[in-house]
Amino acid sequence: MAEKQTEEPSVRLARDEFTVERRRLDGHPEAVKASSRIDVTDDYGNVTTWVVDLYRLEGAVTAFIQRGAPNGDYDRIVMPPLVTATISRHQAGLITKHRRKVARRSVADLRAESGEDVPDKKRKRGR
Repeated sequence: MAEKQTEEPSVRLARDEFTVERRRLDGHPEAVKASSRIDVTDDYGNVTTWVVDLYRLEGAVTAFIQRGAPNGDYDRIVMPPLVTATISRHQAGLITKHRRKVARRSVADLRAESGEDVPDKKRKRGR
């Protein structure tokens, strides 16, 4: 008579950064998730698929990015809260710079249309 095995199969959990952090945030009841899938087609019709999952927990945003290329390459990236905060800050700064640039151009156009000859104020630089 064959002996019955009493050992249960062991399960090995993945230990890579992407999986560990994703598992931690998926299991947290206060974490909020937003997902997007973006298919980018190049000029030759090749499609690269991007999957972006953002998790917000206690004001910090962690980004999980997956990219599948037509040649079979597959990448997974974790962007920690320090990196996503920097991107957000840079984006806000670029928006402000763009608005200023457009406003200056609009003022210059209005002056040109009205025929007003008012020189632009130049900032004084410290010596």
